[in-house]
Amino acid sequence: MENASKALIIAGAILLAILIIALGVYIFNQARSATNMDDLSNQQVEAHNATFQNYEGTINGTQAKALIDAIRNNNQRMPDLGDITVDGVSGTNISDMTKLAEEKNTYEATSQYVVTITGYQQTAGQYQGYVTKIKITKK
Repeated sequence: MENASKALIIAGAILLAILIIALGVYIFNQARSATNMDDLSNQQVEAHNATFQNYEGTINGTQAKALIDAIRNNNQRMPDLGDITVDGVSGTNISDMTKLAEEKNTYEATSQYVVTITGYQQTAGQYQGYVTKIKITKK
């Protein structure tokens, strides 16, 4: 009888140890996934901005038109971010879809344009660091 009670105590201690180890592994995995979310958020910002950063520098008119299309698509797809505004050749702070289409039509395929990203989302939150303003000037 004495051996049976010691065996039960040992079995209980082993089960308790396994439970503590499992709880530790669970907490570790939760902490690790939280840090991975920060990395994922940074990767999302970089991927989003890369769409526009690829156009930075001197580009031709066809590329400028493609950039305007990318901005229009972004403004439709991500209304929560707020519109990306364009300081363009024909006007300043254009974000309206119709005016962006008009801006696109002013670019000549054979002309050269300089693209500069001039603004990023500063407020903390889901879209912090995203491109918000682009300047396009004729070279």
